Amino acid sequence: MTDAAVVGRILREYHLAGVGPSGVRWLAGSVRSDRVTYHLGDRGGPGLVVRAFRTDVPLDTQFRGGGTVTVTDWLCGRAAVLGWLEDQAYPAPRVIPTRSGDPVGLAGVWATLATSYVAGAPLPPGPGGMRPLGAALGRLHALDSSTFTGAGGAQASGAARRAAWHPETAVPAALGRLRAVRSLIPADQRVLLEQFQAVLLAVQRRAALLPAAVVHGDPWPGNAIQTAPGQVTLTGWENAGLGMPLLDLGYCLLECHLDAGLPAGQPAAWHIQPDEDRIAALAAGYSRWRRLPPAEQDMLLEGIRFAAAYVGAIHLEQALVGGVHGRSMDVRLERLRNRLAVSAAVADLARRHFG
Repeated sequence: MTDAAVVGRILREYHLAGVGPSGVRWLAGSVRSDRVTYHLGDRGGPGLVVRAFRTDVPLDTQFRGGGTVTVTDWLCGRAAVLGWLEDQAYPAPRVIPTRSGDPVGLAGVWATLATSYVAGAPLPPGPGGMRPLGAALGRLHALDSSTFTGAGGAQASGAARRAAWHPETAVPAALGRLRAVRSLIPADQRVLLEQFQAVLLAVQRRAALLPAAVVHGDPWPGNAIQTAPGQVTLTGWENAGLGMPLLDLGYCLLECHLDAGLPAGQPAAWHIQPDEDRIAALAAGYSRWRRLPPAEQDMLLEGIRFAAAYVGAIHLEQALVGGVHGRSMDVRLERLRNRLAVSAAVADLARRHFG
C-alpha cells in the first residue's frame, strides 16, 4: 500500500471541493504501519486533518487502555467526544462527516476520522502559555459530563467512550502487566515496579470517591494551539473520554514543564525540573473554571504519578516479556524515573497554588 493509494481512497470518502493529491500533506505515521495522518486543504482555508487506522491490526495499547475495542468503535468514541464538545460550545477540532454523513469512514482496510484543522501558533514557552492551557483544561473538566454518556451523534459503546486511562479498565490491566513481570524484574528496576504498583493501587482504592468528567488524556503544551492572545485550543484527543479529571490535571502539572518542539534526539531535554512559575500559572488558569475538591487535593501526588505508573507498566512488559531492549527502552525508563523523582516537589507546589 502506498500513500497515493490511501490518499486516493480518502479523497473519495470525503467531499473536498477543489482538493486533489497536490493538496495533501503528510503529518505523522506511515501507511506501512497501523496508522497515518494527513492534512488536506488548499490555499482557500485551513482544511482538515484525516487520521487513518488499519482495521486489520489490533488497536495500540496506549489508546485502548485496558479494554477490548475495535478500531472502528474506538474512532466512533473519539467522534462522540468531539461531537459532544461541539454541543457544549467547547473549543476543539470539529468532526467532518464522510460523503454519506457518517462520523467515521471506511477506505479499504483503513478506518478514518476527519476533523477540522486548528490554525494558530504553538504554545509559547514558559509561564506565559500555562495560564491559558490551565484554563482550557479547567473549562473542560467543569463541563457537565452527565450529558455525555447518552449523547447523540456518533454511535459508540460505553467502553469506547471511556478515556484510555479510565481506572475501571486501565488500572487492572496495568496491575496485571506488573504481576506478569515481577519474577523477571532485574534488581535495579524492582523499586520502579513497586512505585508503579503503589500508585495504581492507591488510585484503584479511591477512584469511586473522586469526581468524573470528560478528560483530554494527553494535555501538554505540544497538544495546545494558541488560536488568539490568551486563548488555546487543545488538539490530540486520541486518549479522551469519560475519566478522572485528577489524572488529567496531574499529567498536565508534570508535562507543562516541557515545551512544544523539543528535539527528539536529546533525551535530557524531555526531563523535568519543577518550575513554580509554570505551576502557579497553570493553577491560576485552571481555577478560573474549576476548584479542586478536598478528595482530589488529598490524592494529588498519586494523580501526578499515575501516567508514569500506567505507561511504565506497559514499558516493563515490553522490555521483560516482549524482549524490547536497547537505547530507546533505556530512554523511556529514565524518563519515567525522572517523573517519579520530581513528582513530590510538583505536588507540593501545586497544593500551594490550588489551596
